Amino acid sequence: MSGGSVEPYTTSKGRLWMVRYRDENNRQRKRKGFTTKRDATLALADLQVKLARGEWIDPNASKVTVGVLAVPWLEGTTHLKATTRNNLESTLNVHVLPHWNNREVGTIRPTMVRAWVSAKVADGVGATVLERALGILRQILAQAVDDRRLPSNPCDNVRVPRREHSPRGYLTHQQVEALAVECGRDATIVRFLAYTGLRWGEMAALRVSDFDMLRRRVQITRAVAEVKGEVVVSTPKTREKRSVPFPAFLADELAERMVGRGRDNLVFSSDGSTFTRVSNWRPRVFNKAVKRCQLAAEEQRRKEARAGDPTTPGFPTISPHDLRHTAASLAISAGANVKAVQTMLGHASAAMTLDTYADLFPDDLEAVAGALDAARSAACAPAVPSTQQA
Repeated sequence: MSGGSVEPYTTSKGRLWMVRYRDENNRQRKRKGFTTKRDATLALADLQVKLARGEWIDPNASKVTVGVLAVPWLEGTTHLKATTRNNLESTLNVHVLPHWNNREVGTIRPTMVRAWVSAKVADGVGATVLERALGILRQILAQAVDDRRLPSNPCDNVRVPRREHSPRGYLTHQQVEALAVECGRDATIVRFLAYTGLRWGEMAALRVSDFDMLRRRVQITRAVAEVKGEVVVSTPKTREKRSVPFPAFLADELAERMVGRGRDNLVFSSDGSTFTRVSNWRPRVFNKAVKRCQLAAEEQRRKEARAGDPTTPGFPTISPHDLRHTAASLAISAGANVKAVQTMLGHASAAMTLDTYADLFPDDLEAVAGALDAARSAACAPAVPSTQQA
């Protein structure tokens, strides 16, 4: 690589300066348009340093668009679970490409990315979806950095607003039972989800062989999900198998569902072989049952109001997934610690459990202070002198 040169040239607007240099492949390059020799000399020095460090970026390489780079990025997600990949592809098409598809990566600046995030927030896009969208753009541009199309990633220091957990509809024991009764022959589904914390897809995939009725345990080894209208069987969400206990009162109900079925038959299925889809079950059974419970609670509160202050709580608007939250709430109120709840729910870490359900764990600060006080008193109490021997 030669040292390069700085040369003047004449235009209709007067004399300007250009830089001639050779790139890492020894091809002749030039940059024009400098108004002073000093600016051109500084630019040449900068180019020489970048070439020496292997940091030089071909200006033509950075002209590729986000849409072009999105194709190999999406192809690189085939190792992910079908549900995860479907969510990423949907977010890419709905939230990323409409804005960035034709934008050359070399023209993207952090301020542009921040403005895009702000616009999404103003449009009411939730933090979870926005995190995913920004993550996709960051990964696409990371490819450009790896391929030396960009010197750095414009997304690196961009953040989205913190997630705010929306109020959850935790059910009481009485409300779980009322909802189960309203679901008729599917009452066991409600009770099972509310007292084990399984995800719908984990429950729907359970076979007779997954249950240990003597130990009252169920093995979670797989899950089902709906992807573009098709049922896909895969591993649980965190890819980890786990063993989850179920209460004794459910044993008879579960055993009844297994009567006449083989080890490989599905438990929560009308015929033992067809997966129960939440997309069908929720509007057909669950939503109607929730509505009836709400009306019953409202009627009971009106009766109580005529005699004084109503004590019956209102019945919240919930989804089947909220039964998982209810399971966490009931377990914590029964005294379960964070590690037990983490294992039951299949969270990746106890930190995730605390982040999700921090409002449910009691502070116990006074109890901690009292225990420390008692421990110190016991440890530092003056020794009782021994009886002197005669």
